[in-house]
Amino acid sequence: MKRRFLAASLTVILVLSVMCLSGGGMLKAKAAQTFEDVDFISGVVIANELNMRTGPSTKHSIIQVLKKNKWVNVLSKIGDWYVVYDPDTDKVGCVAKQYLMDGETFKKQMGSGSTAPKQPAATPTPSPSAPKTTTGLTSEEQQLLTLINNERAKAGIPPLQVDMELMKVARTKANDMAQNNYFSHYSPTYGSPFDMMRQFGISFKAAAENIAGNSTIQGAVNAWMKSSGHKANILNANYNYTGIGITKSNKYGYLFVQMFIKK
Repeated sequence: MKRRFLAASLTVILVLSVMCLSGGGMLKAKAAQTFEDVDFISGVVIANELNMRTGPSTKHSIIQVLKKNKWVNVLSKIGDWYVVYDPDTDKVGCVAKQYLMDGETFKKQMGSGSTAPKQPAATPTPSPSAPKTTTGLTSEEQQLLTLINNERAKAGIPPLQVDMELMKVARTKANDMAQNNYFSHYSPTYGSPFDMMRQFGISFKAAAENIAGNSTIQGAVNAWMKSSGHKANILNANYNYTGIGITKSNKYGYLFVQMFIKK
């Protein structure tokens, strides 16, 4: 019987959108907001001026005004709004979807004869040929971390640093999936990955989780990199810390959990 290979990803961005101050009073969101994955990382402002707000509606206050041709990192989507990060000001906020274009589409429309606006500069990274080992990781966890950071290095993105407290959470999640025979971001024991992180005392500004079932570590990473959602988590420059959990599985060979956070 062939082994089944599975992978899944989940992302959440913490934005001041559930409850914020407005006109001296408290403005409550009418309903819980759903954060959705986006299939691109960079976006370009196509309006002359675009307001970045604390939440996904014009009722929320303006954080800053983005000028036309401004490049930003796109983190997630809430209905008709994008959650974006401005690397120049280190601010996260919401912008109306119709005024932001996928960076790759924008570059194609500019054409080879035009000068495209400059994208946010990437921080130089070490060569992937010289991986750095981290104390406290198993050989399997170190291998996965090295493969992931190699992919980030190819894209000019700084490597993920290991957070040992987040390692405990990821290891616990992997063992929980194996012991309770499920494959899901939602744990019957701990709830969502974000609930679980909070239960373990992890604080974060943004977070994501990739999970996989595969017979090899390289196979798991390959599967993630072939999926737009998983790849977006791996190559998201906003995430700077990670936790990894790997456990044996009779069904898949191994179960893999990688958690990402921005502190």
